[in-house]
Amino acid sequence: MAINFLNSVDLNQNQLIKAAIESQPNDTAAGTGVDGQLYYNTTLDTIKVWTGSAWESISGDITEVQGGTYISVTNQTGPIPIVNHDATTRTNTPTASSPGYGGDIVAIKAIGTNATGHVTSVDTETYTLPADTNETYTLPTSAGVIAPGAPTTGIISLTAGGTGSGVKSTVTFTGTTGRIDVSGPSTPSTTGAITIDLTDDVTIVDDLTVGGIITQSQSGETNSFASPINMNTNKLTNVATGTASTDGVNLGQVELLVAGVGVFKGGYNATTDPGVPVISGGSNIALDQGDYFIVTHDGDITFSDATVSVEVGDFIFANASITASSTPASTQYTFVLADANVAGAGATDGATEKGVSGFDSANFDVTASGWVQLNSQRNPYGAKQSLNNTAPSSRAESGGVTTFTIDLAAASLFGTGALSENVKVEVTEGAAPYETVYACVTRSGSASLAVGFTGSIANDAYQVLLSHV
Repeated sequence: MAINFLNSVDLNQNQLIKAAIESQPNDTAAGTGVDGQLYYNTTLDTIKVWTGSAWESISGDITEVQGGTYISVTNQTGPIPIVNHDATTRTNTPTASSPGYGGDIVAIKAIGTNATGHVTSVDTETYTLPADTNETYTLPTSAGVIAPGAPTTGIISLTAGGTGSGVKSTVTFTGTTGRIDVSGPSTPSTTGAITIDLTDDVTIVDDLTVGGIITQSQSGETNSFASPINMNTNKLTNVATGTASTDGVNLGQVELLVAGVGVFKGGYNATTDPGVPVISGGSNIALDQGDYFIVTHDGDITFSDATVSVEVGDFIFANASITASSTPASTQYTFVLADANVAGAGATDGATEKGVSGFDSANFDVTASGWVQLNSQRNPYGAKQSLNNTAPSSRAESGGVTTFTIDLAAASLFGTGALSENVKVEVTEGAAPYETVYACVTRSGSASLAVGFTGSIANDAYQVLLSHV
């Protein structure tokens, strides 16, 4: 989307670097211009200028384009000479042949051209194919020598045939004891296969990475454990935390399950000291180490050694076993101040109920459920004013320029004492999409600000966004 400039742009003799002129395919697309307006015609590849009534090409000093050898030109004096290469006539005579052994092939060896690239000569050469030297081979397979405890093998024998005189040779595939098994047919065969498979009991020499699931399918041993996995005193590492009753678990999960005997004892209401349930004073309840409460109501708890303030969401843990009616000290508990209560709104910091944070009531509104909203998103030092002929805006048109003057000291804007030199201005369209445009903005030494546009501009066609700094 183009940026609209609604007044002349003075570059003060500075360069306009890497600028491109408007491109259009023809004069109709370029429309009616003003004197001196330029556009680039992408069809004719030329720059055109509006001369008052029509688009004219900007030409140089070339007056005629003439043809030469193999080149012809139509409309030589313009305005649009067209240069063509003369037509060249060539006749191709295709031939087909299927030479056998000892037959001939005629091929192009070299092509001669002149200075303009035209073909002037073709040098051909005849190639004679050699006589038939066909040779065939058979590949019979057989089993290799199988010795007790030795790797198994399979053999492929290469035997020459046909008109050639090849030499018989063999290729032996050898397995690895305890890992790879190789076997061939019991008798030599030209159609037999060599089978490569894992041995019944496989030994993995180094690491084994499995991308899928390992499934144990072998039947049970003679003891009570079916198909056990023997780790040979090695650790089973990186075990995930089990979730089903049949899952294995890791050491960390086991330690967590057996750590302490503490359980959740419910909510703790600290509204009235000593609170509910009673955990302080001479009537305290009995607790085991790790037992804990979550505070549901704010308040103070008086212990034998200190008074502790708690808020909604705080945790209270028993550090050790606490006997009933033992008047425990505050040090026998651990208080985790979670500060999960709902934030409130107030006029000052000290008078504001804190949750995760407190909010200034002059700018925020907080409901009982903790929903926080801004009272207003408007900039208290900003204003919007439509450019029209209604106060605090006035309109004047003279000399081909429309000027809107704004009184910044008006009560609807910034009031008495406002100075135009302290006001930032952005000019936008008066309706959607409210595109930013560029006009001439001038400021007086008082509260008067003027926005000038070239041509006749209607009321409310544009507006200004003002910010007082």
